[in-house]
Amino acid sequence: MSDSPGATTTATSAYDLIGGAPSVREAVDRLYTYLLADEQLADYFDGIDLPRLKGHMVMLLTHVLGGPTAYPVENLGPAHARLNISTAHYQRVAQYAAGVLFELHVPMDIILQVGQVLASVQPLIVAEPAAV
Repeated sequence: MSDSPGATTTATSAYDLIGGAPSVREAVDRLYTYLLADEQLADYFDGIDLPRLKGHMVMLLTHVLGGPTAYPVENLGPAHARLNISTAHYQRVAQYAAGVLFELHVPMDIILQVGQVLASVQPLIVAEPAAV
């Protein structure tokens, strides 16, 4: 969907295009189903308040998609510091996220937008520095 040249209406956000809050919640629920079933990732969630974590992910995804919720991205580093997340595991989570959005028939440009944001915040979350 694109606005015609000279249109004065506000463009529809990616959040609205995918169906808003219900679609974001569905994406987050599916994502965590995959993450918790993955033997390489499941240990990261031991002892975690999963409903609270899902709530944060809903807020983050809503923010990324241009929805009505602002998310303090700068908090991602402190929130993940103790987890010692590897680059490989972070990328695995990003792949699951893209896969879930694809399953939900989210347009590819929006999936790529989410992927770009995930790549941009990776240094805040991953414990090991990128290879030079």
